[in-house]
Amino acid sequence: MNEKTSMKDALQDSSLLKRLKHGKTKREYLLYVPPTYSERNESPVVLNFHGFGSTASGHLYYSDWRKLSNEHGFVLIYPQGLELEKGGYHWNPDPISSDSKSTSNDLGFVEKLIKKISKKYSVDTSRIYATGFSNGAGMAYGLARYRSDLIAGIAPVSGLASKKHLSKKSGVSPVGLISFNGSEDWVRPLFGIEGYLASVVDASDYWSAINDSDANQLEAFKQSPGRRVERTSYFRENGSVTINQYIIKNGGHEWFDLNIGGKNLNQLAWGFLSRLRKENGELVIAQDSSFDVLMPGSFRRKAIDKIINFNSSSDTLRIDNNSFGIEGSASYAIGKNEKVVKKKLADKDFDFLYDQKNGNLYFNENGSAHGFGNGGIVAILKGAPSLTAENVDFI
Repeated sequence: MNEKTSMKDALQDSSLLKRLKHGKTKREYLLYVPPTYSERNESPVVLNFHGFGSTASGHLYYSDWRKLSNEHGFVLIYPQGLELEKGGYHWNPDPISSDSKSTSNDLGFVEKLIKKISKKYSVDTSRIYATGFSNGAGMAYGLARYRSDLIAGIAPVSGLASKKHLSKKSGVSPVGLISFNGSEDWVRPLFGIEGYLASVVDASDYWSAINDSDANQLEAFKQSPGRRVERTSYFRENGSVTINQYIIKNGGHEWFDLNIGGKNLNQLAWGFLSRLRKENGELVIAQDSSFDVLMPGSFRRKAIDKIINFNSSSDTLRIDNNSFGIEGSASYAIGKNEKVVKKKLADKDFDFLYDQKNGNLYFNENGSAHGFGNGGIVAILKGAPSLTAENVDFI
């Protein structure tokens, strides 16, 4: 299914379709709230914008972030652009002015949409992110430039920033940027479009100045035959990266199929964005952390230390097998709640079990023989963050 599939044809689950009145216009958007959502915890928000001529539903299938939403617990929104008089759904990433090519107040629409979602759901307004394709990537750039107080980070794909966006630095607060562009993209060429769109490097340089990230580093990654990826990272004096610029050699105008360190484009983008948050207009970047899980002196819940601020996109639980008496590699499984962990998984041959609902990690000492045996709870992850095998490092 390509990105230009119509809203009606592509949207099988009508429950995702929502409407919002903005001015005199009824605007539409798709809203996906993951099953792990809880009012007890504030969830990040990701806005994902379709390209020119496309639709929110077509883009949902072209760039599907629902699996990431399930794994990491963020609220996912696919807004729908309005149709130009000459045809084609589009985004206007600039404030309306006399020389605007569009009269659509999309910046205002997105701002109102964020306010609505924030009132209805428990969301972390310090962790609002935007991604998008082509014209939708341009919309992400526009939000960063004109609504930098709302947006912590953006991940434009095969898109460029307007030259207008780079003309002024005062009044703009830092925003994290991870971008993906193809060297053979002639719709949104790397070097920009004269008098209209800035080059990829110019956009990175602009945000590096805003983000106080003067140092940079170039790395290269091999992909499929004939393709190579170059990543330029811009970082602050403390080593925290605020910009990752990916150039895909021989890449065209597309949502790229990448495999860098075992991660695809969506995972790379979320891994970068998820570390960013805004505090009083400043960009704060979380660093990778490892949390040691050792055999506790007691398996009573009150005696177990809580692990706070665990970021499932970057952090790891480091478990020393020897301290638990495990020889060789350990095994691990996730249950959706405490009942599943204790009634169904405890009698199977897993060494460690995680209760996704409550954030409890258990040591299943006797495996399938006697359930927990002399084991029990070994850690409590506050906020019950999602865990995958990548978050657990057995040493």
